[in-house]
Amino acid sequence: MAQEIDQYLKEQFCNGLRVGESGSKIPLHTHFEEISNLLENIFRSSWLADPSNREKVREKLYYLNNVLTECQMLSWRDQLTLCKIRRKLNDITVELRGWDPNGVTTAQLNGQVSPSDERQVTQWSTRVVDASMVHGFDNEVTLLEKLVLRQGSDDQFKAIGIVGKAGVGKTTLCQVIFNKPEVQKYFLPRIWVCTSRKPNEDNDTRVAIVKRMLDCLGVDEEIINKVHEDHSLKGLLYALHQQLYRKRYLIVLDDARNNDAEETQAFYGKLDSLLSRDGKWDCLAYGLPKGCGGAVIVTSRNEELAKNMVGEENLLRLLPRSDPESFWKIFKDAVEKGTDKDSTRLQFKPSNVEDLKKQILQKCDGFPITAKMLGEIMHDQVKQLQDQAAPNVTQQAAAE
Repeated sequence: MAQEIDQYLKEQFCNGLRVGESGSKIPLHTHFEEISNLLENIFRSSWLADPSNREKVREKLYYLNNVLTECQMLSWRDQLTLCKIRRKLNDITVELRGWDPNGVTTAQLNGQVSPSDERQVTQWSTRVVDASMVHGFDNEVTLLEKLVLRQGSDDQFKAIGIVGKAGVGKTTLCQVIFNKPEVQKYFLPRIWVCTSRKPNEDNDTRVAIVKRMLDCLGVDEEIINKVHEDHSLKGLLYALHQQLYRKRYLIVLDDARNNDAEETQAFYGKLDSLLSRDGKWDCLAYGLPKGCGGAVIVTSRNEELAKNMVGEENLLRLLPRSDPESFWKIFKDAVEKGTDKDSTRLQFKPSNVEDLKKQILQKCDGFPITAKMLGEIMHDQVKQLQDQAAPNVTQQAAAE
């Protein structure tokens, strides 16, 4: 099943790019084209035989399909958005070159980048989600919203952790909360920061994360680099504190991962800590002002890491889902998206719906993302049947 999903995601991306070629070219078409060629090489190689490598590629494909759709809706006038996307595509291209057994990057030839550095997993999370298509999280959404807004404690800092396995819905749950009108109205600014390491960033994870936070807050890249050059990590944390001072901010630290370095673990620990009297700017908590109602949500697969950051009492554990109705709705939404729903419903006859629900729940093993992938695969099959039926309908109408 995993191989089928990977192949489907790759074909979805490549086919989406070819659709763009039929008319005017989409923005960043050249970048997408190079990535498409690299993916073709990787899928023909034996490198994907390793399950861990396949998972890395799958994570890239999720992002690439999302951002390709976004670019198809953008124009060349959206320069700010395109600039950010271009940087991410460049980073992905560097990684894919490292994974392509037939390719060697210019940087490697010059000894500038090691293969191990290029193979670091890069992830970005989209903050756009259709809440009406999120199923099975009603209780968690209500609970998390109450924790974040927490009436009667306007000046209290809040740190909340969401933990669970990959694909269980941590990021989706956060996206729903992040975009709720009540949350948008209550918090300003709101920033979404993925904590996974990107290629070509500082080797010091602490520096990379704080720089990324300042970038999300709109601080110019040259200023950020100058502060780091002159004042190191302490200067960056002080700048972060100044940017957030006296503001009711919401920060999502998505996909926090464990780092064995003792100094890094100490840096992330106890986000609710107050600035120490000795003036040491050496942990992330000091860059987060307290007293104005700011909040941080951490998502992680590592429960110990999240517990260290937010405390045991502030953890929300997401377990694999077991409700067949929720999985059915996720699957059905994915199948019907963008299709003629009347025709799609013909695929779900009352006699076999209950059997389908059981099969989907069993195949998904409790992970909503798998239900979505299965639905998208059937979506393509249904659309193909509709496309094949269309000429016949036209011929019938002409004959009449």
